[in-house]
Amino acid sequence: MLAPRTLFITGATGFVGAALTLELLRTRSRDTAYCLIRAGSDDEAQRRLRAALGNAAEAYGASSFELSSSVDRAVAVRGDLLTHGLALSAQDRDRIAAAGPLHVWHCAASLVDSESRMRETVAHNVGGTERVLDLTLGLGTVAFNYISTAYVAGRTIGVAEESLQRPRGFSNRYEQTKYYAESLVRDNCEYEGVPYRILRPGIVVAHSVSGRATGYTGFLGWVLKVAALNERTDGALKRQPLRYVARAETEINVIPINSVVEDCVGIDAAGQATYNRVFHLTNTAAPTARWLCDATSKALGILPIELVDSEAELDPLSLQFHRWTRFERPYAMGRKKFARADSNGLYPSSRHGYCPLSEELFQRMARLAIADYRRNPAQQGAA
Repeated sequence: MLAPRTLFITGATGFVGAALTLELLRTRSRDTAYCLIRAGSDDEAQRRLRAALGNAAEAYGASSFELSSSVDRAVAVRGDLLTHGLALSAQDRDRIAAAGPLHVWHCAASLVDSESRMRETVAHNVGGTERVLDLTLGLGTVAFNYISTAYVAGRTIGVAEESLQRPRGFSNRYEQTKYYAESLVRDNCEYEGVPYRILRPGIVVAHSVSGRATGYTGFLGWVLKVAALNERTDGALKRQPLRYVARAETEINVIPINSVVEDCVGIDAAGQATYNRVFHLTNTAAPTARWLCDATSKALGILPIELVDSEAELDPLSLQFHRWTRFERPYAMGRKKFARADSNGLYPSSRHGYCPLSEELFQRMARLAIADYRRNPAQQGAA
């Protein structure tokens, strides 16, 4: 039987964090997770955590027994990434220190990408990571796991390797801050002699079986924007095609949430063999921009999206959408693939990122995303 461990998790109420917390606790039935939650009271923090894990269990088909067992071992600790010491009370800090040694999973991040809010993005993704490191490395951490993004590869052309080498440039502030945070993890952990892992998912989408998700950033967020444009213009996209600036053959590395968390758990289980490494949790069967646009058009019942080479070819409606999707633009024009073959041999996995999307599955993902968003618009921003 596996020995019990103590986990410290940030971002456990977010899209990736909730799914990962649930899977970590489901696969190791003796572990306890202390989850940093921003809330006005301890009771509110625990309610938020329970709700997030419950939503993830429902979306991904976990049994009521697995949910109950996991929730019973998930402890909310009230705090804030933006505050010194993570704003933990002395009592919570002592409780976590006594429960250690810690296996840290830092999942929390800001996906905001605008020059006007750059300070906010830096504060969360760089400053927040530094504060998590400062606190947890002083509490007896034995492994630090950082959830980054494969798109720290930025403007790389060709094959992006699983390394911490700085790319030729970044496409947006989000990528840039995540790269700086990776560097903080490496430098601080090496200085303290603590093993670390940098885990880089692609663009995370819904579950590959249920088609459900608990948050809609990334490409499903893009689909929601197409749907919103059509609705706000009384179905204009059924009468005229949306034109979009993209390279038809560009691979957009969308990866189902269950593949990401399965790989995280497999990497974790492999122990020392996976320490001090970078892992791409990416799709080795990634669809192209052309395929995704065609599948989106069919899912929404609109005219086929036309791909063009430049902004100059856009009509007024398409230009409005172009401005709405500033964050997504670089990913539709990229020319890179993500290496992962070397690291695949270090840990067990049922798929190692091989997740081809059928048209039926993607259309189901899109329709469920729209239905969920209509019920709860706040989900579009869940990270």
